[in-house]
Amino acid sequence: MNIIARAAIALYDGSPMAPVFPTKMGKPADAEAEYLSAVAEKIMTADTARTTCVEPGGAQEELLRRFVSMPFGEAAPALLTAIDESMQALEIPREGFDLAVFSFDRDNDPHLCVAMLPYRRAVVHRIEQTDDALTTGLLAHDNVLPAPGSKAISGFAVNLSTGDIRLRDTAVLTNVGNRQLFGEAIFAMAATRSAKEAVQVVGEMIAQAAPQMPEAELKPAVKRAMAKSIEEKGVIDVQDVAEEVFRSDPEREAIIAEVQRQMEAEQVEPVIPVENKRVVSQLQKVKIKTDTGVSITLPRTLADDENSFAVVSNDDGTISIIISRVLELKTE
Repeated sequence: MNIIARAAIALYDGSPMAPVFPTKMGKPADAEAEYLSAVAEKIMTADTARTTCVEPGGAQEELLRRFVSMPFGEAAPALLTAIDESMQALEIPREGFDLAVFSFDRDNDPHLCVAMLPYRRAVVHRIEQTDDALTTGLLAHDNVLPAPGSKAISGFAVNLSTGDIRLRDTAVLTNVGNRQLFGEAIFAMAATRSAKEAVQVVGEMIAQAAPQMPEAELKPAVKRAMAKSIEEKGVIDVQDVAEEVFRSDPEREAIIAEVQRQMEAEQVEPVIPVENKRVVSQLQKVKIKTDTGVSITLPRTLADDENSFAVVSNDDGTISIIISRVLELKTE
């Protein structure tokens, strides 16, 4: 399904014409839309994507707000020109740098995506000149491969209704040193964490707040509490996680107070949205490794079911793992 509403593709190809800005924008063809949809999805759901925003009331916010109040054909060139000026001022190399700007709807909210395009197999840019307009687009080509080192797609997608931005960035060399391309060099975006980073920080804070709890018990308890919070609320509520982990601890209130103190010190949001399906999947699984080289991954629902899974201590000091109620066994 072609969900991309409009698209403008700027080409930084190192030619005497660079940069090339389209003067006519329209709804892309199905093949182009499929490619751009995959780009937006990657940016919004990748492990390294984070939720952020630009400074309220600033010039950069105004550039993005233009897509709400102005025709796309006017707002897109203004944004591309501003980006190009920033790149020139910072002396960021533009050779081989293709930038796409496109709009789409997601969950009934209008979105704008700005992405650097490391072309996947069978995709390359094209330029078409007519009597009254210059257009740029994407073209299928069987022999085109991504440029060396361009495995990850970087860019950002902004919800034009809320101003929230999902950012997946990349580092570039500028005349003032290494900078994050979109979050620091081109735009000034708030410093936030990805869901993966936030989950790791929360786990570390809880471990520091209760050092007396063995890691072998604490780590699965934290993951279990996070998975429960996502299942019940759709987000990770850090206080709920701490209360769940230490619900039977006599020092529960003091531990939770210490977690809250660390949250303020580390500037961790009390509620962590988890757009990334991979993070959710990891929290819903239990991984077990033994000193004999055995590795087992279990769904958390099975690991928490005493009738289906058990760890038994033997008289000789060893441990046995029992998985019950198995109907079929496959060896791969």
